[in-house]
Amino acid sequence: MSSNIQKFQLTTNLWRPFLIFVLAMFVYTLLVLLPIPAAVGLFVRYNLVLLIIITLPLLFITFRIKGFLGTLAALSLTLILFGLPLSGLWRSGASEPFIIGGLLPFSDAASYYSDALRVVEGFRFSAFSARRPLFPALLTGLLAITGQNLVVSIAILGAIIAISCYLAAREIQHSFGALPAVVFLFILFLFYRRIAGTTMTENLGLPLGVASFTILWNAARQKKIWHTAIGLLLLTLALNARAGTFFILPALILWCGFAFKGNHKFSFIAAGIGTLAVALGFGLNMLVFKLVADPGGMVFSNFSYTLYGVVAGGKGWMQILIDHPELAQFDDVSRSARTYALVFDAWKSQPFNIVVGAAKNWFDYLMPRGAGAFGFIRGNEAINWANYAVRIVLSIFAGWGFFRTWKQRRQEPYSMLLWAAAGIILSVPFVPPNDSNQMRVYAATVTFLMAFSTIGLKSILGFIITNQITDSKAEASRPSIIMSFGILLAIVTIGGVLVVKAVAKPQPLPLAECPVGETQIITRLTPGSLVNINGLPISKQVNVPLESFSELNEGYPEMHEVLIQAVGGGAILARPLDLISMEYPLLVIPKGLYPDEQGFSVLCVLPIEDEELSRRGWMKVISSMYLR
Repeated sequence: MSSNIQKFQLTTNLWRPFLIFVLAMFVYTLLVLLPIPAAVGLFVRYNLVLLIIITLPLLFITFRIKGFLGTLAALSLTLILFGLPLSGLWRSGASEPFIIGGLLPFSDAASYYSDALRVVEGFRFSAFSARRPLFPALLTGLLAITGQNLVVSIAILGAIIAISCYLAAREIQHSFGALPAVVFLFILFLFYRRIAGTTMTENLGLPLGVASFTILWNAARQKKIWHTAIGLLLLTLALNARAGTFFILPALILWCGFAFKGNHKFSFIAAGIGTLAVALGFGLNMLVFKLVADPGGMVFSNFSYTLYGVVAGGKGWMQILIDHPELAQFDDVSRSARTYALVFDAWKSQPFNIVVGAAKNWFDYLMPRGAGAFGFIRGNEAINWANYAVRIVLSIFAGWGFFRTWKQRRQEPYSMLLWAAAGIILSVPFVPPNDSNQMRVYAATVTFLMAFSTIGLKSILGFIITNQITDSKAEASRPSIIMSFGILLAIVTIGGVLVVKAVAKPQPLPLAECPVGETQIITRLTPGSLVNINGLPISKQVNVPLESFSELNEGYPEMHEVLIQAVGGGAILARPLDLISMEYPLLVIPKGLYPDEQGFSVLCVLPIEDEELSRRGWMKVISSMYLR
């Protein structure tokens, strides 16, 4: 009888999480598919004060509910919260620094996207993605399984990030209770929402970083060295995906030696295990680089620009091209090698400048400004003080949390957090906050900072509410779930791109001709990859009104102004991969020229007769033809 009960409990423990996941993902899918008013999604994407007032109580209520329904409600609400910024983009056609028309990748995001398409078509990453090949590797796998559907691929990325943040919040709830957990989750959301919808590397660095933090947090509490090794492996992969505060890795290796020392002063075995985990992470990154990326590329080639900015006195990564504009003519690898030589020359001529640069970066990091540690906290409120107020409050929480952590430094996971903080602080001079664009560069390790704010909040609540209601005992910690999640994400990222690279082969291109003077493009115009502005709705594409596309723009105002003129009464915007030139032009397709079938499309194009649009790579489709 008892064995039957145990089997039933085991079966229940297996199917319940799976059923919760399926139901929550069903809710998320409905959110993406339903025509939710754009204003709702844009409110969640850009608002701050009112969003805090609405969201925190709802999260707190769902996190306090126990059992099946509570878990389903909390996970579903988390997915809704993380999905609404995507819905707002796709319903409005808003443009941002890395997005055009709510969907099309721009700037660096376009390079990662086009390189993922290159591998799907049987080619290799360019030298650009060779710098950090892991995120384009994940994007390659997603585009391959979705039929090059960018909308679905981005939606999957959003779900991955939401689930990782939810699992981390549940671990915080186990330690500190529901209120600190939902504040922790909401801060993570505020970091995510401005990269939501982009094809930037933070979309992999963040979930891997969150998963690694959660595993390390639990492993430190439970004193499990092999769990710690998994956490370090995932953290290394996170930092390879989104380069950032690398000194956290040696700091945590040292922590391993002290935390697992037993009766000795230092455990070289534990430190060695940590070192091997970190080495494996770098090795896996190099494996993807060697097998998928352009052999002429170089991993982390752009770090030399940042280093020059530090040595020049904290002037930013663009300083190298200001001081030496001649470097712009060289390819990425040659420019990087020459920059390293110039770094040494600059240091020899002004050795004290590196101290000035480091001090400037530390100062920027600690200030509650847009370039500070909480610089990602921002909204579109007319009252700008709200941004500073929230940053100041979180900074106070973090400062007090650091003090409380120091007071408990002989306990775990507080010792682990202090070692991690030391590594982050030592890294700050080499990841300048002023160059980080709302702290994107800190995506892999930002969770550690948020942990200090959470600890500070928990401590302050203890002063205010003497008899706190805690549910930490009721929320059992489940490290196996987050470990499985992190490992699966790493396997899908690395294994997926290797499978695609092995299977995909370049296909022979169909023969076609364009009139003299026009440029021929052969490409695939796939579902979920176009923006249809003010036209009859196209099935499985992003359809947006002209009014919201025209009004909603952040970044590149000169380009946007003339692009509105080029769109006129309506057009289709696209950013496909040209299989002839391997370039990724921006296209304006007039109404009636969209080949409404899947397969190869031959487009005859001309540069748009505007200097700004032409400089940005925009071209107008003159004629189109579908070839089977």
